[in-house]
Amino acid sequence: MTDMFISDPYIREKYGIEGDGAFDDVFSKVSVENILFFIVASTIYVLESMFDALRSEVDEKSRTAVVASLPWYYSICLEYQHGDELVYDDTTKTYRYPDEDDSKRVVKFAACSDRGGGVLILVSGMDGEGKPEALSSDILDAFKEYIRRRKPAGVLVDVFSYDPDCISMSLYVQYDPLMLETDGKRISGTDYPVETAIEGYLSSIKYGGTFNKTKLVDAVQSADGVVDVLLQDVAVRPAASASYVSISGNNYTAVGGAFKTEKLREGITYVLQL
Repeated sequence: MTDMFISDPYIREKYGIEGDGAFDDVFSKVSVENILFFIVASTIYVLESMFDALRSEVDEKSRTAVVASLPWYYSICLEYQHGDELVYDDTTKTYRYPDEDDSKRVVKFAACSDRGGGVLILVSGMDGEGKPEALSSDILDAFKEYIRRRKPAGVLVDVFSYDPDCISMSLYVQYDPLMLETDGKRISGTDYPVETAIEGYLSSIKYGGTFNKTKLVDAVQSADGVVDVLLQDVAVRPAASASYVSISGNNYTAVGGAFKTEKLREGITYVLQL
């Protein structure tokens, strides 16, 4: 500020400053001009310090604030520790576990969706083969209370847990007789490539995701020994249902969040020509 002040031609003329005289050469430390510049500089410094402190406080509050987005709901579902008590953290104004214990985290799969005014949560545990299975009623009741405490007040949240939907299919597979036997078994091995491809596709569907007929056909088509594929029908049966219903469209989202095959081998017909 002093450099700009002393370099102004109008100021130099009024003060009668000649040559290259600097501000400190013309004005003393106790001059009115010097004192005024000190006051202005000190005021600016104090204001900048106050704004920096305010920004730090806002950043900290933003960091610790609960953002109840769908990814947040997904995260807290997997954080559930069965049998542990939640404690209230006065710093973050939220409930949490005092200690993390992965051995008590029984929720292994979760899917959260916005239902317009509320949130739908679908969760599952894991069976011995690493696949989803419904939570027991006592675990599900405890989990619902856990969600009730951790969610923001006033938000409607519905929580469900089901076994995977059963899925059956009917398809014709034109096979290469040099690679597969008449029942689809690999000639040079013991596996069934088509069945493996179908199971692999179903396992690749994200929990709570959508089954797609076209992707199923693509998966079968890529299996060893497959020449062509003709998909006849795909039917599903949610765990709570007693009967199968054919999928009329190209896509289907499982009620239970995942799929398991039923009588898969019986639904595959191997032919030499379609």
